[in-house]
Amino acid sequence: MRPSIIELMKTGVVLGDGGYLMELERRGYVDSGSRREAVGTGRGSGQFTPEVAIEHPDALRGLHAEFHKAGAQVLQALTFYGTREKLSRAGYGDQADEINGAAVQIAREVAGATGLVAASISRTQLFEREGPSTAAYVRELFTEQIRLLKEAGVDFLILETFFRLDEMLIALECGMESGLPCVATVSFRPVITQTVDGVSPADCARRLVDGGACAVGGNCEQDPKRMLAFLRQMRAAVDVPIAAQPAAFETTDELPTFTRMPQFPDAMEIIQVSRKAFYDFGMLARNEGIQYVGGCCGCNAAYIRELSYGLEDASK
Repeated sequence: MRPSIIELMKTGVVLGDGGYLMELERRGYVDSGSRREAVGTGRGSGQFTPEVAIEHPDALRGLHAEFHKAGAQVLQALTFYGTREKLSRAGYGDQADEINGAAVQIAREVAGATGLVAASISRTQLFEREGPSTAAYVRELFTEQIRLLKEAGVDFLILETFFRLDEMLIALECGMESGLPCVATVSFRPVITQTVDGVSPADCARRLVDGGACAVGGNCEQDPKRMLAFLRQMRAAVDVPIAAQPAAFETTDELPTFTRMPQFPDAMEIIQVSRKAFYDFGMLARNEGIQYVGGCCGCNAAYIRELSYGLEDASK
């Protein structure tokens, strides 16, 4: 029997995988949406949606295999932006069941008997576009997607890339109602000192733990070094494991989030960080009390391999 993610984090630092949508976009299987609309308009009509799970399953399977070979103990099913509403804006709403189910099945095939499969639950974009008045509808969307994912057989949920805590807490409530363990990682944008709705990293951690999250932390937007500052604040505020999935893109003090950089989304190669940044992060993880580490956008298998080497060398 596979250990639960909660049990696994008690035994040491758990190594997750990297970023899927941006890597598959680079390979020609996912649409960034930049040729249809200006980035940042909030419409998000099909930007980085996961229909690759049914249209090019071998491409997705191959990327899972690369992360698995690099040492990932957890594979994330490609269900980011997988709610029916978001998929409808891309023209795939009627296939939401099929896309979510296929994404889990592909990850499970590669993870095998010993690897864990997590499902990605991400922001809907509705709070950004229309505000908290959409809360009831957002709850319906999360409830439906999480039901599909549980039926497909995921081991746990990773709530990720939420810019607002209020929307994330709705997702967490739906996740807890499903009975699946929930790892909750916040994305801080446009600043790293608070969420869009004004909550500090430490308070985010406390409220997510109060909501039942088995681990809390950060993902995306910042490279490992820049993410470390607010991870330390979260670690000091709570007693549950800390999770980190940094991006592999360099940001600045003025623009500490890569999706606000002028290079996003079609010139990201020129702000790519080195693999060594992830090796160094692996070396730090144990000392910093980080018990789940992986990568997000821009992080391919080479970065996960370096992260695994850092974890290995830190234990010597």
